[in-house]
Amino acid sequence: MMADKITIDCLILAAGSASRFGGCKQLADWQGRPLLATSIATARTLEPERIFVVGGAFYPQLLQAQPELEAKSKRFTDRPIELLEFPAWKLGVGNSLAFGIKHLQNSNPVLVLLSDQPLISAQDLRNLYRTWCKNPDKIACASFANTLGVPAIFPARFKARLYECRGDRGAKNLLLGCTKQIVPVAMPSAEFDIDTPADLTTYLKKAI
Repeated sequence: MMADKITIDCLILAAGSASRFGGCKQLADWQGRPLLATSIATARTLEPERIFVVGGAFYPQLLQAQPELEAKSKRFTDRPIELLEFPAWKLGVGNSLAFGIKHLQNSNPVLVLLSDQPLISAQDLRNLYRTWCKNPDKIACASFANTLGVPAIFPARFKARLYECRGDRGAKNLLLGCTKQIVPVAMPSAEFDIDTPADLTTYLKKAI
């Protein structure tokens, strides 16, 4: 249990078709477990109250794989993940984000993650969380490659803004549009996401 823990929820976006990957990259093997399970396991180090995963193009495959995702990411005390189906996933990651936020209408802050950033470590998320705990009225987000992005922790008051996200840019427009309310956290690992099988091979070598 983390000291002085503030309860958060987690939303992992995994709805895209991964057209450049040529298949369900969310379930691609990453060091012996599905790529999505890696994101879930990393998120669980912060002991979130709830973890929602937004599925879309490959929702049937994710649903079938849910027992494996649980088994390869869960510690004894962790609550099960909650897998959501977003039928309109073709609208883009912003719409997927808004759909997920709709299911988190409570007073908890929310950690937003992607399913394809396996180089993000538990330590990265702990740094993000501790920074946010010192600035709980602001958004703590990853800073990398001269930009801002997720992972990010949003106080509950920003959920209405997240619910307005649309299209292909997810939370980035919100992050870039309210910089005075943001605490950036250096996270070079957030620059790397997996779009192609070649990326998977390259990043596996980086992770060794």
